[in-house]
Amino acid sequence: MTAISASLLGMALWPPRSGAMMLVPLHQNVASVATLARAGGAMLLGKGPFPGSLVVVGNRAQIARHIPTGDVLILASLPTGCGDASVLETLA
Repeated sequence: MTAISASLLGMALWPPRSGAMMLVPLHQNVASVATLARAGGAMLLGKGPFPGSLVVVGNRAQIARHIPTGDVLILASLPTGCGDASVLETLA
């Protein structure tokens, strides 16, 4: 039962190949994550629901190439994570 629940959760959080996804920094500040995402061709949409997280649109493989392993989690974007775009003004 636990394995099934873990599998369903994993599938729900797996980011799409292309489209909206959430970047959750593990060791970096938001500005660094935004810079890395832009380097990967992502467009910033706004803040995510977790501290320092960003919602972006782009190609997962291109974004991942610019993010050092273990620094940022790339997750499926949650509907609640597509709100406040005020972060974009401070990162522009």
